[in-house]
Amino acid sequence: MPTNTYFAPKVLVVSTSLMTGPLWAFSLEGQRFTVVTETNPLKTLRRWAEEVPNLILLDINAQAPTVLNMVRSLREESVVPVLLLTSNKPEEYILDAYDAGVDECIIKPISASMFQAKIKAWLRRSWSVPMYALDPLKVGKVQLIPDHRVVTIDNGPQIRLTNLELRLLYILMSRPGRPVSTDELIQRIWGYGKEADSSVLKNLMYRLRRKIEADGANSSLIETVPAIGYKFLSD
Repeated sequence: MPTNTYFAPKVLVVSTSLMTGPLWAFSLEGQRFTVVTETNPLKTLRRWAEEVPNLILLDINAQAPTVLNMVRSLREESVVPVLLLTSNKPEEYILDAYDAGVDECIIKPISASMFQAKIKAWLRRSWSVPMYALDPLKVGKVQLIPDHRVVTIDNGPQIRLTNLELRLLYILMSRPGRPVSTDELIQRIWGYGKEADSSVLKNLMYRLRRKIEADGANSSLIETVPAIGYKFLSD
């Protein structure tokens, strides 16, 4: 029987305002996001590394160089979407923010519905990385080449994959030996906003296994982890 569960994207809210910071967090939590808050901008990079959010929201009352240098430091480590809330700033500041690596400057004041819509739009983009942007992966005897949508095993013939099969295999091979939950796989493959239906994932997994495993009925590369999801075997 299909299960209807939900994998909540995580948003890191960095705000120096004790008044508006909690409001942004409350608005996002109302949309079923996981929200992590930070009031010290100097700790942003550390919190990003600890929490691994899907999006970073900045609402910082600080001098421009402080904010922009922090964004540049983030961009050296991550491609996670960074949104900057700002008000009454000259065009030069906005352009410098984009140049530093901000994905969108959101002008305040902004309604709750518009704010939530922008966050959702950027989360949808963050789930859908284009294939040409993904690096090849090699785990044991399996090599995956995303931009050609092919996988080889033991230097054998190339096996062509569909887009969905490629996404599934790439996620699992990115974490060899570690389980990935059913909910996360569904959200990462089909995108934010889709309710998780485990039967859809099972059908996709069945097709992938038929292609890459000698015997599709027996897991030799991908293991089912009961009550959790799946993992790619690292040996």
